[in-house]
Amino acid sequence: MAEVTFRNQIATDEFLANRVEVTSAGTANWHIGSEMDPRARAALDRAGYTQAGTPAAFADREYLNRHDLVIVMTREHLREVTSRLTNPRSRVMMLRNLLQPGLDLDVPDPYYGDLQDFTECLGLIKEAGQRLTSELRRQLGAGAP
Repeated sequence: MAEVTFRNQIATDEFLANRVEVTSAGTANWHIGSEMDPRARAALDRAGYTQAGTPAAFADREYLNRHDLVIVMTREHLREVTSRLTNPRSRVMMLRNLLQPGLDLDVPDPYYGDLQDFTECLGLIKEAGQRLTSELRRQLGAGAP
């Protein structure tokens, strides 16, 4: 859901559209090659995000080292990513720190829930993505929209 949401938010920002690439990969290799959860797809569709997500991929060392910024959803993801990442120029950020700086709060995992849990998670992702685009604009020299 974050990939689709962030990709949409970046694509609709004239300054960021050609400067920022959004990709997605998991910290575990359980679902490699699978499409997104149908409940995630339903939540995105209901919110008007009709773009496809990419099939599940694994965030191995090579994948992580190619990125300038890696956004993680949980403290567990943070540990996994920082243990693999060797590119000193890459930054890692917890998603909820965009909304509640420094608290290192996990994004609640909707996987064992229902469509409402996915919808609530999407709301959190969308709000954090708006902050992310503002932060990227600032860091890349555009200022706030």
